[in-house]
Amino acid sequence: MLKKITLFFTALLGLTACVTAPKGLEAENFTRTDLTQIQPKDYACACHPIRLGGKIIHAKALENQTELEILSFPVASWNAKPLMEAQSNGRFIAYLEGFIDPEILKNQYITLGGILKKQQVGKVDQADYVYPVVKVKNYRLWKIGVDYYPDYDDDWRFNRGYYWRYDWFYPPQIRYYLY
Repeated sequence: MLKKITLFFTALLGLTACVTAPKGLEAENFTRTDLTQIQPKDYACACHPIRLGGKIIHAKALENQTELEILSFPVASWNAKPLMEAQSNGRFIAYLEGFIDPEILKNQYITLGGILKKQQVGKVDQADYVYPVVKVKNYRLWKIGVDYYPDYDDDWRFNRGYYWRYDWFYPPQIRYYLY
C-alpha cells in the first residue's frame, strides 16, 4: 500500500513540474503582471519589474536592438503563457537586445519580463496611441499547436431510427494552444 501511495505522489509531483513558468519569468519576480496594473506614477522611476505577454504585431530591427509592437493578452500565472482566448487589454512596445530577424517574430506569441521604462506615442492606423515601453531582460517565444477533432466517419446513427441523413450536430473541432 505504501508503494502505491509513493508512486501516486511521485507521479503527481512529476506532472506539476510540466506546468511551471520558464526560468526568469516566474510571477513572484514581478510587481506588475498586466497592462491594467500600470499606474501613471510607475513611469517616474523606470524601475518596476513587469511581466507581459501577447502576440507580436510588428517587429523592427534597429541598430543594436529589436523593437516589438505587441498586442497584450493576460498571462497565466502558473506557466506564463499568454491566454489566446482572452480579450486583449492594449498594446505595448518591447525592446530586445541584439538583432533578431523581424520576419521570424511576426505573428508569434511571446511572454517577456523586463523593466517598465517610459511611454511612447505612436499610431494605430490613424489614431494616436500611447504605448508603455518595456526593456526586456528575459523572454520566451511560444509555438502554436493545433488539435483537430474530426467529425464522425459515418452519418448513420443507430439511436435516430431507420433513416440516413447528414448530421449537422457534430461539426469538426479545432483547438489552438501554445507550447
